[in-house]
Amino acid sequence: MSIITTAQAVPSRLFSLYAALADSPAGEPRERLEAWSTPPSLRTRGGSEEDGEGSTTLFTNTFAEARRLGLIEEEGEKIRLGNDARGGSDKKGLSEEQFKNYLLRTLFEPKRAAETQQAGFMLALAWLLTLNPLVPIGFREAPQNRLKATLGDDYAETELTSLNRYQNMLYWARYLGFAILYGSSDGDRRVIPDPTRAIQGAIPAIFAEAPILAASEFMARLSAIYPVFEGGSARQRIDQMSGHSSLSDDGKLSPATSFALQRLADARTIEFSQSADAAPFILEVGARAIRFSHIAKRAN
Repeated sequence: MSIITTAQAVPSRLFSLYAALADSPAGEPRERLEAWSTPPSLRTRGGSEEDGEGSTTLFTNTFAEARRLGLIEEEGEKIRLGNDARGGSDKKGLSEEQFKNYLLRTLFEPKRAAETQQAGFMLALAWLLTLNPLVPIGFREAPQNRLKATLGDDYAETELTSLNRYQNMLYWARYLGFAILYGSSDGDRRVIPDPTRAIQGAIPAIFAEAPILAASEFMARLSAIYPVFEGGSARQRIDQMSGHSSLSDDGKLSPATSFALQRLADARTIEFSQSADAAPFILEVGARAIRFSHIAKRAN
């Protein structure tokens, strides 16, 4: 099981559990948490679209996934946040940013992702980032045929073997800053693979030692933080399945990565430059090809 395969393990539900326990360092009885999470009106009918299936599984399956992620632990008759999820602090009122940071460490560190049974999420996300943001994809279109056509029989490693799993992955991709969902929930909802927010969140760590980096060094640091980008371990596995390299010999970046980097440049977060004696990289932004050899962090 994972955040993809557990229908109820959507971001809002896991964060609600985290927030409830963040205000109670000593922990809470499971029965009380279940009562808070599944009021009578939800015990007999389905919840919202992001809640997944209705009935009592709303709490039990969310609880099981939170425990698998290491977010929570059982201590006697009480449930409390795991020490790592709490950041080693017994203070009340942990923030959503701390919740996200814990999940980012868990989901994108390959060894930790494997230990918590979440490795499929990185592969699914890496596949999503191979798609062109200028050609939005359907939220309600089962992905199996597309995946099998591009990745072959190994596509099941992504865990995207049903529409429900695909949609769960998209909720998490949006929450963590890798995608945009638009359109009404009961209409023609579409998805744009756009990792702008994820890259922006990594900028301080990427430029921690120097304000300007060679493009190759920038991508190496980015893919070390998020192995779903070009050069990262998850992206390399997707490349193996598809038989195509995500980073061409001429240094051309994928449309999704290019789109995100250009948006950050437009927002004056980063700046591109070209040196004649350095190997160039190329952003593919629609019909434009933007060459650069270095990326600098702009002072705000």
